Amino acid sequence: MAGSGSSEVRTPIFSGENYEFWIIRMTTIFKSHGLWKLVEKGISISDSKKKVEGCSEEEVDEKTAAVYMQDAKALGIIQTAVSDQIFL
Repeated sequence: MAGSGSSEVRTPIFSGENYEFWIIRMTTIFKSHGLWKLVEKGISISDSKKKVEGCSEEEVDEKTAAVYMQDAKALGIIQTAVSDQIFL
């Protein structure tokens, strides 16, 4: 099967027009990748450093790193989904 296993996300490009359609598509993309809550709520440094009951410091660090990776993935999706004129 061509393209199977690819992690590339095909996003619609926002160029300043049809925002209503673009945001619906982007919301669906984020939800399908399990990133919508992160996009909607964001992360705070204090939340990421909290001790998780029953977890070692190493496990907490791994969970924190995973959250930051998800945040970076969401940011990358957003950045690829806007035209160069909108990007900045």
